[in-house]
Amino acid sequence: MIFARYMLREFGKLYGSICGAFLMIYCVIDFLEKNTRYFPKYNIDWTLIIEYYLVQIPKMFVDVSPFGIMFSGILTMWIFARSGEVSAMRAAGQSVRRICRPLLLASVLVALLCFCVSEFIVPPALLHLQKVETVKIEKSALSQMFFESQWVRGDGSILHFKKLNQLERTLLDPEYIVMRHRTEVAQIVHAQKAIFDNQAGSWSLVDAWVNNFAETGELVSSQNVAFFKTNVSSQPPKLLRDGVSSDLMSYRELRKALNESRSSGGAMTSREADLYQKLSAPFANIVFAFFALPFALRRERQADTYIGIVICLLASAIYWGGCASMRTLAASGAILPQLAAWGPPVAFLIFGFLLMLRVDRRS
Repeated sequence: MIFARYMLREFGKLYGSICGAFLMIYCVIDFLEKNTRYFPKYNIDWTLIIEYYLVQIPKMFVDVSPFGIMFSGILTMWIFARSGEVSAMRAAGQSVRRICRPLLLASVLVALLCFCVSEFIVPPALLHLQKVETVKIEKSALSQMFFESQWVRGDGSILHFKKLNQLERTLLDPEYIVMRHRTEVAQIVHAQKAIFDNQAGSWSLVDAWVNNFAETGELVSSQNVAFFKTNVSSQPPKLLRDGVSSDLMSYRELRKALNESRSSGGAMTSREADLYQKLSAPFANIVFAFFALPFALRRERQADTYIGIVICLLASAIYWGGCASMRTLAASGAILPQLAAWGPPVAFLIFGFLLMLRVDRRS
């Protein structure tokens, strides 16, 4: 237990340092590239540049975390091997799986952390990044971020609108129509805009003019209200079709939007692959640990550690290339989205597990 805590402490330090180094390298390279044209073009100050990169950190952390797991795992086992602690544990009859168990459990916790970050922090952070780029840096109006759209269906009602603003999550010039029967209009509500009420789970009209109609079709009453709640809880189907990144939506939001799109007859094969990859992408932390640690323990010499790092880098390139290729195939309908998302991680996990068993038999 003491050895496990000691190993986890060393692993945590290396993992934090390596992830921080990756994030710093990305920011420096991106800054050098954008500081030649993009930033000077709009004459922005340093505070805005810092905000621009801060909001990108959650997404970058999720992307570099598997590499942090891989390098920190290899270096941790190399440090313990050089000090003779791994040899002592092997001489005491400990298997490779038992030696690596604390780091494998740590990779599981990191995978859960990455999923929580991508689910709750990444979507609003990337949405804020779009606002920083469009409004604060490029000095564009929010109206330029509108996506043209048409309608959203509710229970016996239709919410028609002219434009959708993804940044503000509002609908422009909405018209809400409630049907008494399929061919009989009971109510028509006009408003300046509509906002989504997260507590009620439906759209609400702001500064609305409510017109009520009798069964004969005659106007019965009209009144102006500050807020008018609708029974429409769906997101506009065209929101997904117009190229909005799946990273801007959480797993729950994307799943709900896909279900609503299917009910309206939309085909979203590529988005289904994105949905399953939101679950499989954090799993890469566990996969990278499983095939990195056996290479670190193959021999306890420094040269073999460097060879292990090179092999792991090549394997990780194959892994991400395979994930991208499988998603392309899923988007074209050649394979199932579930296979595209889970095929590479499961295959590499089996490979890493077999490799660990092989190292166990040799030790």
